[in-house]
Amino acid sequence: MTPHLPLDELLAAHVQGGPRPVEESIFGTLDPSGMANLVARAVEEELGVPATGGAFYSASSGCVIGLHTADGRIVVMKAYQPRWETAFLVGVQRTQRALAESGYPCAIPLAGPAPLGHGWATVESHFPDPGQTGPVQPRLLGASANALADLVHTVRGIPPDGLERHPMRGVPGQLYPTPHSPIFDFAGTAEGAEWIDDLAQASLARRQSAGDLPPVIAHLDWSANNVRLGASGVRAVYDWDSLALTSEAVVAGQAAATWRSTGETADLDAPEAAEIDAFIAAYATARGRPFSVHETVTARAAAVWVMAYTARCEHALEARTVSIRTRGRTWLRTQAAKLL
Repeated sequence: MTPHLPLDELLAAHVQGGPRPVEESIFGTLDPSGMANLVARAVEEELGVPATGGAFYSASSGCVIGLHTADGRIVVMKAYQPRWETAFLVGVQRTQRALAESGYPCAIPLAGPAPLGHGWATVESHFPDPGQTGPVQPRLLGASANALADLVHTVRGIPPDGLERHPMRGVPGQLYPTPHSPIFDFAGTAEGAEWIDDLAQASLARRQSAGDLPPVIAHLDWSANNVRLGASGVRAVYDWDSLALTSEAVVAGQAAATWRSTGETADLDAPEAAEIDAFIAAYATARGRPFSVHETVTARAAAVWVMAYTARCEHALEARTVSIRTRGRTWLRTQAAKLL
């Protein structure tokens, strides 16, 4: 049964007791009552019905808040940092709505983007999490690659307007985009990360050397944290603000490195180089044509770059908090050279 808690109590349980830079950047406050008032007002203005309580809450690059409404529904508000642009969020909703209407397993956008504190909010239907059917094992690699290729195929022809404004888009002359959360201070934690940056530079140069490849709309955080798989295929996909425009080679390469990552501290092992190549090949098979040599070079380099970004986040977090995660750094030391 879904919890039905007073909204301020739900928020208080998550935001008290430590720095919460994402919430502060969005709401401008960590006072649970103030946050709850902002959320309740936005929901009523957008849906025309009041929220009667909270169901669930999580935060990463933004906040996800499950809400009970007076008409008996559960809806989900997604709250975004100020640098998420409205044109991008409109593009995300357009694409997500088309996918939902086609039968793809995802929530349906209902409202927004609308102002929320210093940031933005959207509201979508509640698409209950079916959970994984078991550990995300290599035997599900084909199902994951097929589902990603199907997504890319399904959205062909949808206007991509706004998706080029993804807040983590590459910036010419820079190794990394602005990190997805303010907790990661790359500039202030550069010392000791030079070897990571060298690999990021090498992978970026290799990726760019393949030349321009046609862009597609795709989900660029294709991980077990966002994708629920079963033996028969994909069961649910979340985190649609990860939609962006890039080449299929980059799409396949990044997903090859992240597809079975849960984001949990206990998730220690990233796919080895052979598994990266297997995922890239499986994606190419699923899309119906093999990758060219240039596309393969790009895909492998994209896998290394996304792991370098992960490693850089680990390093930045370790420098400023008690958190120690080494998944990305261990992978770079053992696998990067095999792919570059």
